[in-house]
Amino acid sequence: MIRLSQAKRALVLWTSMFLFCVTVAGAGGGPDPITVVPADSLFCVRISNLTGAMTKIDQFLTGVSPIGVSMLVPAQLAKLLGGTEAKGINMSGDFAVFGPLPGGDAPNPTRIAVLVPVSDYKQFAEGNPNVAPPDAQGISAIGPKEQPMFAAVNVAGYALVTSAGNRQALIETKKLIAGPGATSLAKRLSSEELKRAQGSPVWAYANIQTVSKMFGPMIQAKLQEVKKSMQDLQKQGQPMPGQTGAMMDTYAGFLDSLMQETQFVSLSLDPTASAIRLGFVAAAMPNTEMAKTLQGGSGIPDKKFMQYLENGAVMNLLMSVDPACWTRINNFYLDMFTQFTGKDASSEDIRKLKKLTADATNALSGTAAMSFSTEVKSKPPFRAQYVVGLKDPQTFYRILEEMPAMFESGPIADLYKEMGWKLTFELKRKTETYKDVAIDTFRVGIHPVDPNSQESKMLAGIFGQGIEGRLAVVNNLLVYAIAGDPGTLVHKLIDQVKGGATQPVASEVQAAMQLIPGAEKASFFGTYNYLRVLQMVTAIMPIPIPQTPVQSQSNIAIAGNMTGGSLSIEMALPKQHVMEIMMIFMQMQQQKMQEQPQKQPQM
Repeated sequence: MIRLSQAKRALVLWTSMFLFCVTVAGAGGGPDPITVVPADSLFCVRISNLTGAMTKIDQFLTGVSPIGVSMLVPAQLAKLLGGTEAKGINMSGDFAVFGPLPGGDAPNPTRIAVLVPVSDYKQFAEGNPNVAPPDAQGISAIGPKEQPMFAAVNVAGYALVTSAGNRQALIETKKLIAGPGATSLAKRLSSEELKRAQGSPVWAYANIQTVSKMFGPMIQAKLQEVKKSMQDLQKQGQPMPGQTGAMMDTYAGFLDSLMQETQFVSLSLDPTASAIRLGFVAAAMPNTEMAKTLQGGSGIPDKKFMQYLENGAVMNLLMSVDPACWTRINNFYLDMFTQFTGKDASSEDIRKLKKLTADATNALSGTAAMSFSTEVKSKPPFRAQYVVGLKDPQTFYRILEEMPAMFESGPIADLYKEMGWKLTFELKRKTETYKDVAIDTFRVGIHPVDPNSQESKMLAGIFGQGIEGRLAVVNNLLVYAIAGDPGTLVHKLIDQVKGGATQPVASEVQAAMQLIPGAEKASFFGTYNYLRVLQMVTAIMPIPIPQTPVQSQSNIAIAGNMTGGSLSIEMALPKQHVMEIMMIFMQMQQQKMQEQPQKQPQM
């Protein structure tokens, strides 16, 4: 019980320290913390001007949560330090959390430290009852005198704070930071990433190369354990999809390649009164396949294609077409596919499949626009429409006419058979003409091996006999639609393309684009609506789930670029969307509570 109590106290104290740092940080005072954090750190979280940022978070939470955060945290820290206020803390400084601290035979990821900005370290050490004066090595204990929980030392205008048990690591870190030739994290970052780190209220960073060194062998060992367990179950007669050993080797190889070829990932947070913006960056190691894939070069999509995006969609996507990048991604997944299924990567079937996908992407050009919407009363319970530039119609149709054979035999057909399905692809050319445009019909049939299984019944309830679509080529654009009634949808697309004049952009798309500064220059832009996804999921679930009408006018906005060997994605979550989600869950809860009294007499 004593040990458990101590652990709880440690957790509370660390949480209080972290939350305080989040609250008190601001601009100015001392060097930037990432010029102090060692370059080889596993991770770093930098907080800038968070007194104001916490106020912004409170503004965002108004109407969403009755509890604010900016007034609670300083009081918690003062309590931790043993007084009514935290003395000596620089309320206008920046702070950082990083780890691991050096020391020991091997890096220990549990040795985490916090750089707390101090205006006067002497006042910090002597003015707070729970902070002891520095000892002969300059270390101050923090916490009850009988059992201090933390230790701190003065480093470059910061109190470097860590657990009391990390005393030796604290001493070594101070020497490392102050030593000649010390390399800081700021020197490792590109100028663009450094600007992003210093310009974001919250910036988090993970060194994937360090992650690979510290955790890679352990992760691989765990995957091998899972592989052995799955193989044992398969020997006992348990059904497993695909080649179990090959499948786990594929996952292990993919994860190893991902860690070996990724330099770092970072996440930034920028709260405002009306939305929270998140930024994600993944940078590849130079001269790797990932770096080549993320090289970009496709340019900015044609904004005229925005007219094909819809209000009321689950998801909209506008993107520039980069055939070279798409081919590399396709080849990567096909290599994984061959390993997963135990196929020979050099076989004629796989070579043919790679050539077909490469030819298909090379037949496209320019810009692509896609809208995906719900139709809960039809089968399938969705509709999708696409408009994409087509520079080589002959090649595209040649590939389309080869697809039925791919579903009948070969690696794709074999995979679906192992999963218990048989898929068919039917193509009928020029089934109708609309305004002098020939329209083709295609159908993907889903045929379970066991039609009486629960999975088969569920698939039949969702897709019926399969998925049907229509496609056509008009004005060098490929338009196609998938829906319960795809003919009407493809007619609408043909009318839009042949109309010539640019149509008004959907109001929801316009509003979403305004949430992300610079979204008009992104390589891809999209909207995502969680409520409409929930509507579709609750409609197709085999168990009854309370449903309420979805009346959403807001969307999550997403924009991104692939360039220079890195992927950057910006996302904005509007406050209105959060409130709409809360409202729908409250309505579902009320429906559930109303149904319970009606069921009680029957029970």
